[in-house]
Amino acid sequence: MIGRWFATDYDEPVRFIEGLPIEVSSGSDLGIVDQVVRGNAIVGRVTGDFGAVGLKVRGPGVPTRVSVVVHLDELGTRWWSDRVRPPRHAPELPRLVLVRAQGELRGAALLARRQGLRSAGGAKVTVEFDLTAEELDEDGLLMIELAEPPRPEWMSGRVAARSALGLRIDKIYVRPEPTTTAPAPSPYATGCDLALLASDGPEQFRLEVSPVTPAPPLPRSPTHKWSRRKPARAGFKALRIARRAGTRVAAEVVKSRPTDNFGVRATDLLTGVPVELTVVSRGAGSVTLSRGAAQGPILLGLEQPDRGLSCRIVP
Repeated sequence: MIGRWFATDYDEPVRFIEGLPIEVSSGSDLGIVDQVVRGNAIVGRVTGDFGAVGLKVRGPGVPTRVSVVVHLDELGTRWWSDRVRPPRHAPELPRLVLVRAQGELRGAALLARRQGLRSAGGAKVTVEFDLTAEELDEDGLLMIELAEPPRPEWMSGRVAARSALGLRIDKIYVRPEPTTTAPAPSPYATGCDLALLASDGPEQFRLEVSPVTPAPPLPRSPTHKWSRRKPARAGFKALRIARRAGTRVAAEVVKSRPTDNFGVRATDLLTGVPVELTVVSRGAGSVTLSRGAAQGPILLGLEQPDRGLSCRIVP
């Protein structure tokens, strides 16, 4: 509360979102933002090494399921490139962020954009988790944060630094926890040589590896006066398209293939400690693994990095 002697004409009463289910798709519904700029058609975009948003929900008093839609788009990569300033010939790397709610780790998101002939598509991931009635009590404050993950040595150079920077939070859904178990989502290729497995995921699973077009270097916004002029910008755009096309053609001619008996590493993203993996069987371009216990989401990666390979986890 603000005392009436300290209030200003710009202060607004706290806005509660009434009833369940709730769909938040605009920054105007947020009560708190930390290193996030509010959006009109999206919840917001992260402007720092982490970003947090808070919304007030009128005490539902029941267990709830929360879904957070995280999106990496072209503008997000521009933001990242202009602020991080990677080497000009460094390729675009996947983004890996932790998703926290009410101060606890709830999941993680791995985003790698699909590379086309002229441009790259967006990468979108939905992270779902459940909250008890006590975690979302009558106070009704729901805090969601995108944060940096631990970085084991084997992950060096395989995930973008400051991964949260520029990411969009498209939507936040809050609904009563379903009484029935929903079918597991269809497995999908990550677009990179990494994959994520939930902490409550299967103890035995198959990791499939397939070729994918590697990402070219990211463009930067012009910084010099001459490079901001239209002829120079048109030339830079033509060079970017040519470089992207060359990368794609080279990848189609010489496709990456997983090596025989390829190895896989795993790390618990909550504790940062390795997770034990045991090979159960092998197939063409795949390996069936059994994992040890983990307290948080598990990051899997090929032992030999290869930007031309994509992983998919099949339960």
